[in-house]
Amino acid sequence: MPLRPFAFAHCAFPSRPPSRLGVFAVSSPTFTMKLKRFDNVVEHAASGLRMPEALARRIEALSRGLPADFTYRRLARKSDALTLDPGERTDVSVITTDAIDRDGECVLPSGGDWSGYNRVVTFAHRYDQLPVGSNWWIRPKGTGLVAKTHYPDRPADWGAAPWLPSAILHLMQQPVPTCTGKSIGFLPLNVRQASSEEIARRPALRGVPMIDRWVGVEYAVVPVPCNPDAQMQAVAKGMELGLLDRKLMDLIAEASREWDIGLPESPAPASRPRIDPEAIRGQIMRHIRETFGQIAGRVE
Repeated sequence: MPLRPFAFAHCAFPSRPPSRLGVFAVSSPTFTMKLKRFDNVVEHAASGLRMPEALARRIEALSRGLPADFTYRRLARKSDALTLDPGERTDVSVITTDAIDRDGECVLPSGGDWSGYNRVVTFAHRYDQLPVGSNWWIRPKGTGLVAKTHYPDRPADWGAAPWLPSAILHLMQQPVPTCTGKSIGFLPLNVRQASSEEIARRPALRGVPMIDRWVGVEYAVVPVPCNPDAQMQAVAKGMELGLLDRKLMDLIAEASREWDIGLPESPAPASRPRIDPEAIRGQIMRHIRETFGQIAGRVE
């Protein structure tokens, strides 16, 4: 496994309290940012995903004895249920559901074991960037998995550069919010066919593999597609407030290309005109660069 070191700002957390299957709660959460050298970031051999070496080794250890097709994967969805507390700098949102995913599988939220999760919340699983926050708790609720995430304020000694957690929180607070996608990284432990009772409730589950036991390893915030004009306005406002700069703007645009979150159970009708996502993103970037240039001109 090739080793490729990156400098990384890691998170120091309080000692982890006891947890149980599917639930990971913190009674008195705190969050402290501490700059340090992160473990080597490598490409996980089985999945091809980039992650810290320690995480890759943990996944390999968990995978021993499992069938070959029980591979580690990441599952991203748009969170339609989102509750923000700007004063506390937190959000409570559904980070995944039991909807049939793009691979034609159904992951049952109640089957997740998060006891080994380190509570770091990354941006689009980018381990070459600052984390965007810490997870305070994760628990199944109904047909979804709900999490509370804290986005830390900029440290006093950070300087004038934009602070990624504040930028993400800003984009989530807009009238048409972006960065409301959530992604989990997990390893299946048991896969079965849907029961007759499950099929009676949801006929679409017939023949669908049901992942009813799995280990939760990662949790990330990811950008989602939205109206180009709304996204342009949100980014322009963020620049004016000093929350975004060109570097973060490019990072978010790159992540948007990597995480094109769709609606697997609601395909567009054949009669609907096709929309070119790259054309929309190009339009967004042109507007953003023009706005950035105007703002920079006023500052100068």
